[in-house]
Amino acid sequence: MLNRIKNKLIPAQETGEEVDNIYAILPPPGTIIGEATEEEMEKAAELEIRHMAFMRLQEMNIQFDGASYKELLKEFQDFETDSSKFWRGVSSRLSVPYEWPIRIDHANSPIYIGEHDLYEEEEEENED
Repeated sequence: MLNRIKNKLIPAQETGEEVDNIYAILPPPGTIIGEATEEEMEKAAELEIRHMAFMRLQEMNIQFDGASYKELLKEFQDFETDSSKFWRGVSSRLSVPYEWPIRIDHANSPIYIGEHDLYEEEEEENED
């Protein structure tokens, strides 16, 4: 499998070729790199809902007592564990580095590269 980055063909990771920097082969944002299964789409949606709930809770600046804090901390840890396990599995199945910002379209199933600054920085460096 080959990835197209800046009109150059670059061998994907599963070719066994050594890569010194995983970000050197990172496709631009929006690049579709695979298709999600039904189970992956459901799990990604569930994780997104949990993430948004935690984000909204943080924005509320609510004060917690010790017991509530410990319970909420446990919920955050469980979420991070579930999220990490899920995304490691998807990355492994696609043979892409875990550190790449991949996203899943919950409605239509494409797995794509999410927003990142690395591609823009690389373009700016080449323009100079």
